Amino acid sequence: MSEDAKWHWGEGMKYALEGIKTIFIVNGAASVSILTFIGNMKAHSRLLVFSMVCFAFGAASAVFTMLCAYLAQLYYGNSHHRRATSWHYGTYACGIAGLFLFLAGVLLVAFGLLQLP
Repeated sequence: MSEDAKWHWGEGMKYALEGIKTIFIVNGAASVSILTFIGNMKAHSRLLVFSMVCFAFGAASAVFTMLCAYLAQLYYGNSHHRRATSWHYGTYACGIAGLFLFLAGVLLVAFGLLQLP
């Protein structure tokens, strides 16, 4: 691998790591904000509780994304390309799940707030 390719690989990994951190922070912050919002209300919608669960699972998916990425890099480094490819696609699946859960949580919040008196 050339030095230029190594540099691009390293920079790509930095951006991927920041993306995974962002999924965790956004889902975690949304979950905490909904929990605070629900705690200060006398009446609330069940959709707000479901949205909080979506955000919590979205934050957990970031942890699984990081685990899958670590295992993919471990197997790539040890030249087990078949296993590495499986973990590589698992990383994509967990990352996309985190984004999907965030969007689902946002929609549930929106519909839950519309149901409030």
